[in-house]
Amino acid sequence: MDSDHKKIITIGAPLEGEWKYLNPPGHHPYAFDFVKTDDDNKKTRGKSLLHFIFNKIPSNEYYCWEEPVLSPVNGEVIRAGDNWHDHKYTNLWNTIKIWYNATYKFRPRKEDGVLDIRPNAGNHVMIKTDSGYIVFLAHLKNNSITVKQGQRVSEGEQIGLVGNSGNSTAPHLHINIFNQMEDPFTSKVLPFVFSDYHMLGSLGEWENCTDSVPKVGALIKFMRITNHSKCTPQSGAISN
Repeated sequence: MDSDHKKIITIGAPLEGEWKYLNPPGHHPYAFDFVKTDDDNKKTRGKSLLHFIFNKIPSNEYYCWEEPVLSPVNGEVIRAGDNWHDHKYTNLWNTIKIWYNATYKFRPRKEDGVLDIRPNAGNHVMIKTDSGYIVFLAHLKNNSITVKQGQRVSEGEQIGLVGNSGNSTAPHLHINIFNQMEDPFTSKVLPFVFSDYHMLGSLGEWENCTDSVPKVGALIKFMRITNHSKCTPQSGAISN
């Protein structure tokens, strides 16, 4: 793809239902995470912060654990990295350990001539669209990926389950878009927008949004909408 990509990429929903939209510290500005929260939109798990600090919280107690992950585009699977273990639990000390290893120890190695990024990305899927860009979905549950390299997938098709594999300190889905993967060391992360979603407003109302991205930290809901967007679309959007 042209590195001077001038038109904004538009993709569909990688998930169903309500999710919190995050861009944690250390992430690229165009790389995002999704987690599920409770009815008060505060907790991502049943256990308290004190339990997280002094004990262990099993990964399956997080609300997003094993939620279906969908292909947000039509395209071809060019990588399906599976068979990497999930972290069985989370706590403060394990979080520090994972962060340290990812920051100072991770060095991708080649496996059959391809860089093995599973220690960092965990189980993951890369989908190349006919437009040439590559959607990257990471930290899926071990042995949950239902697609394989070379397979054509359609938007909305399930490709796996949310997990806690690789450089992941809690169950979540990571998504970003690359311009190419022929040379991973020179690939660039591209901006994109979602074709449609709902975003929870400050007064507790769901706003219909199209061809835009939510505010970081917003609660969003993926579902098909028919009303006009109340969010500002970004110009020049192209579909996959």
